[in-house]
Amino acid sequence: MYLSDKDLKDAIEKGELLCSPPPTTFDPTSIDLHLDQVHEARIWGIDKYVADEAIRGSRRPELRIGQYKYALFAEKYLSSPPAYDDTSAALVQLRSNQVIVRPSGFLLWQTKERVGTPHDAKLICFVNGKSTRARAGIVVHLTAPTMHSTWAGKITLEIANVGPFDLVLQEDDVIAQLTVARITSTPDRSMSVTSTTHDQASVDAAKR
Repeated sequence: MYLSDKDLKDAIEKGELLCSPPPTTFDPTSIDLHLDQVHEARIWGIDKYVADEAIRGSRRPELRIGQYKYALFAEKYLSSPPAYDDTSAALVQLRSNQVIVRPSGFLLWQTKERVGTPHDAKLICFVNGKSTRARAGIVVHLTAPTMHSTWAGKITLEIANVGPFDLVLQEDDVIAQLTVARITSTPDRSMSVTSTTHDQASVDAAKR
């Protein structure tokens, strides 16, 4: 059963649903999520990775996706977007307080809100994009939309531009939404123990 705006407000007031800062407006069945500060946007430093792989004799930037350790990998290879240059081939660039995402560009950026559920809550959350934004070609949170019960933290959003426009993003843009459903019982296992990203405050899961 999904929560309505009335139920969402009630769950936040009772502490069953965590959302900080608290929402100022509610959609009928969701809460808007905003982009965090612009300096939190990150891209993969592919040039550095390619150079490291070349030392090991690899000619391609291959990644064993089923085996790599995200937190360690992110700490080494995530970097800030380069400064804006309209002659550059970079697909993601930083222009003052804005991030410019060209077609085929990809970046990671977190939500301003820390959201989730406490250990005794019977709720589960889902992160989805906004349809009107998607129609311009932006894809948000490519996979794993489920925020398991008992998990909490800032949400890392995978953002890709699959459209024809150079997209302009900045702090406080509404780019995703949170829906919440009730589950049958409180889980036996807590994500605060099993998840490496629980209580994350950065896209590399390093700050907590």
